[in-house]
Amino acid sequence: MTVYILFGIAALLLVGLLALIWRLWSDYARLTPEEEEREREIASLNDAQANRVSDQQLTRPVDVDSAWQTMVQRGRAGTRHAPRRPRK
Repeated sequence: MTVYILFGIAALLLVGLLALIWRLWSDYARLTPEEEEREREIASLNDAQANRVSDQQLTRPVDVDSAWQTMVQRGRAGTRHAPRRPRK
C-alpha cells in the first residue's frame, strides 16, 4: 500500500515539474507584436537575399574560368582594408 502512495506522489511531482517547465518555456518563447513584426521583416530580407540570382544566371551553365574569377573577387572583397601609412 505504501508503494502505491509513494508512486502516486512521485507521479504527481513529475507531472507538476513538467507543467512548470512547460509554462516557463511558454513564457520565454512568447513574442510581443513588435518582435513578431521584426521577425517578419528579417524573414522578408532573407528571402530577398536568397532570390538575388536571376533565372538566366541559374539556367546558364557556368564555365570554370568565370567561376574561379567570381570566387577570387568575392575572396578579395572581404579583405579590403584602409591603406596603410608608410613607416617613418
